[in-house]
Amino acid sequence: MRLDSGGCILRQINFSKFRKQDPAPSRLRYKFSRWMLSPLFRKALLYGVPLIILTLPGLVLFKDQKNKEQIQEIAFDLYRKLIERPEFMIDALSIEGASDRLNKEIREVLGLRFPISSFDLDLAELHERILSLPPVEIAEAHIKGGGILHLKVGEKAPALLLRKESGFAVLNEHGQYIRSVPSREHFFDLPVIAGEGAESAASQAMTIFTAINKKFDQVRGLVFVGQRRWNIIMKTGQVVMLPENDPAQAVQKILILDQAEQILSRDIAVFDFRLPSRITLRVPSDEHFQINSKVIGVRN
Repeated sequence: MRLDSGGCILRQINFSKFRKQDPAPSRLRYKFSRWMLSPLFRKALLYGVPLIILTLPGLVLFKDQKNKEQIQEIAFDLYRKLIERPEFMIDALSIEGASDRLNKEIREVLGLRFPISSFDLDLAELHERILSLPPVEIAEAHIKGGGILHLKVGEKAPALLLRKESGFAVLNEHGQYIRSVPSREHFFDLPVIAGEGAESAASQAMTIFTAINKKFDQVRGLVFVGQRRWNIIMKTGQVVMLPENDPAQAVQKILILDQAEQILSRDIAVFDFRLPSRITLRVPSDEHFQINSKVIGVRN
């Protein structure tokens, strides 16, 4: 305490209080500010806080099993009322591009009962179930206006009949399985192939049938021999043995010879074209003709 000349008390002022503070924040404060501005924190603040506020009362109520069941039932009822509104309901199924038989098979494999909410439909899963049907090559599924589930399918085109122990298998030109049939009743126009592994060489068989062309009506079918080459079985029981390589070219030689010499009309059982440089002919036998008819499994 200090006195002036008149004896009054002078107050000592501490000017250090009015010094300008350092504007730079501390390291801890700086890190906290950066964290507050991070996207993660902003999202947590935006969604987390409201979620906590809404969840806390529910957690309290959920401690009581009876309250828990009632809340779940109310929530489920509200959900069903929402997804079963008229604008979300599917009332019918339309199928484009399918035969009557495939149309029926698709409806059976889907097993849908209408009306059904669009929220209860998994289009990707429906698509996979449709493609699981052997006759289907491509498929699309979407929901159209008016509450219609629309399916657009493309069927594999039947091109060959594979002779089996019990009936036939219908194949496309690539040898892909379509369906099994007991007889040729609805597929008389399709060429017949037989032999172990014949379906794996279906594309080559199609090339041979194309090369046969005008003589096709005289052919009973093709037999795959040793899983490497083909024999042509004529309706007369005659056998044309084709080479492993370029069988279509051998067919062209046969047709040229037949046009010039009518060799297919002669009393010859086997035409052996396996060697390009030599043609071997064999005389017929009753046993030989019987075996050919049995192998191909078709009588006309």
